[in-house]
Amino acid sequence: MSCYSIKKIMIFFAFSFLISACTNNVRSQNNFPKIGDRLPSFYLHDLHYYSKTKVSSDIFSGKPLIIDFVSEGCDACFLDFARIDSLKKEFEGKVQFLLVGKRSPTMQKQYERYMKHYGLDLPIDYDDSAIWDQFGVWLVPYTVWIDADGIIRQITTSFALKRDRINNLIAGKNQTLTVSVNQSDEYNKTNYGNFFDNDKILLTDGNGGADTSFLYRSILCKWDYRTYFYWDYFINSENKNRIQEVGVSLNMLFNLAFGDTVNCQVPKLLGNDTSLNHYGEWARYPLVESSRSSLFSYDQDSAKNIFSYSLVIPEAGATAKKLQHMMQTDLKNYFSFEVHVETRKMPCWKMIALKNDGELLKTRGGLSKLTGDFSHYKMQNEPIQLLLNEIWGFHQYEPIFIDETGINYNIDLDIDAVMSDMNDIRRALQQNGLDLVLGEKDLKTIVVRDSREF
Repeated sequence: MSCYSIKKIMIFFAFSFLISACTNNVRSQNNFPKIGDRLPSFYLHDLHYYSKTKVSSDIFSGKPLIIDFVSEGCDACFLDFARIDSLKKEFEGKVQFLLVGKRSPTMQKQYERYMKHYGLDLPIDYDDSAIWDQFGVWLVPYTVWIDADGIIRQITTSFALKRDRINNLIAGKNQTLTVSVNQSDEYNKTNYGNFFDNDKILLTDGNGGADTSFLYRSILCKWDYRTYFYWDYFINSENKNRIQEVGVSLNMLFNLAFGDTVNCQVPKLLGNDTSLNHYGEWARYPLVESSRSSLFSYDQDSAKNIFSYSLVIPEAGATAKKLQHMMQTDLKNYFSFEVHVETRKMPCWKMIALKNDGELLKTRGGLSKLTGDFSHYKMQNEPIQLLLNEIWGFHQYEPIFIDETGINYNIDLDIDAVMSDMNDIRRALQQNGLDLVLGEKDLKTIVVRDSREF
């Protein structure tokens, strides 16, 4: 996993940018299928794991249909296949599920590796046909929900697929979910690109909402999906007199306000290597010991407990510590929590060496190089920390990953593992004299409790 993909994966869900090529069959950019439209006719020419390989859309009529567009470069797509497959099996005979892949040299190979590993039973079309352009697919996963009458009821990401929501689709009940973006210029202008510019201040000159005037400003508001997501890993950023976190949970806000986030806490090779870095010294998320812990549980698809926060102060006298202190005050004032930093024994994944061998995996030299995909990684003349970073990228909601191998030299490593499966990663590591074991470590931990003052 390359460094550029970190923001793409973190926090909630990942989108991979995929701009479809135009064909003679492309619909007008103002006429892509939208919620409330009847499903247009389409054809699939390379359908696998279905009774036929070439079909028209008519074959899916009569039952609700969920079409999920996926691509080779979409981390979120691959990480969600097993969950979608379980829903497909749960609603067998009631709802039809269909994956539409973007043809590429390795898309089919990657999917079939996941299919065999997880026992998937999802029909998939690999044909790079007009259906991508017909639906205006731009960002994936792009998921279209069609009811039994052939009417498009939702256009979301695959993460919005939940048992109760699928039952609502079957029952014909209305439900409001975040709408995914397509190629439509008109849609993008209204909902995304021109609605919010992160280089400008939120709510100024109509940027992301109504205008307002201020000398000093602090805003905490419910997230509007049209602003998309923007956040900093630490406060001491290029924006010397402001903090702006858009589309975040309370876990992220409290981490930024009460952690040592004037310094970066993502793994060093993935952050700014010139900055101070305290990764491995702090627990990944706050420990909530409150009767209102549900506030820290979020759902992006319905925007439940997703917030945007913006703090702007005059540049004169602005420091990262001052900004952080003001943010702490804002969160305490609004949520009435009591927050302390305590040293607690917290879970962590420890990478260990199974062999007492001073030359274990030691590189033969050559150009430093990392190659790989969702099921295979090869390192040449790279530090072992890079391996931990790659694993961390797929398991960011796990406890932190710590190197306890004692290896202080560059290594060569070639492993076959489904990177979304921790057990499969461990199996591959063990074949190379390494392992990941779950242990504990004294970590600085943000502890959130109900305030005794209110």
